[in-house]
Amino acid sequence: MPSQPPSTTEPPAASDPSPPVETPTELYFGYSADVPDLTTVDVKMVSPATLAGEPAVLTVIGESHYVGLPALDFHELCSCKPLPHERTHETPLSVGAEREFSFESDRLDARTVVEGRSLDAFPGPDDATVAYRFGPEAWTTIRVGDGGYETYHTYPEYDLALYTETTMTPEREAQR
Repeated sequence: MPSQPPSTTEPPAASDPSPPVETPTELYFGYSADVPDLTTVDVKMVSPATLAGEPAVLTVIGESHYVGLPALDFHELCSCKPLPHERTHETPLSVGAEREFSFESDRLDARTVVEGRSLDAFPGPDDATVAYRFGPEAWTTIRVGDGGYETYHTYPEYDLALYTETTMTPEREAQR
């Protein structure tokens, strides 16, 4: 009786069973007054900071970043994967892309401007408050400034440095 190979559900040895890596085409910005669930993301680094005079947390995640300002009910989650937030904004990963969006609550007004710049516009990580290198030219950086923060997300596959500037006005200042 001829022998037959054993039945198996495993892929042949020459194939890779992991799902193919998809190249992102958009960056999603989600805003909320509630802390997002970060247990499902790959946290690369966390750094305390001060934003709008209040304690904040800057987090680089495998898909992008999170900026949390709990005292002012502000949470920004940025990801290459779609987000479940009510206040989600999509930005194409392309040079020349421009977007503007805002978050308003009883405690804070925040406005974010997004610009798709060429990769050579990326100033590098040296002046960043938080910087994480994903690959030779792939970075996520966050720099805290006087009135908010700036981020860069670089995508060498698109020759892209996606720049954001978020300005923050606590309501106590807006009411003066």
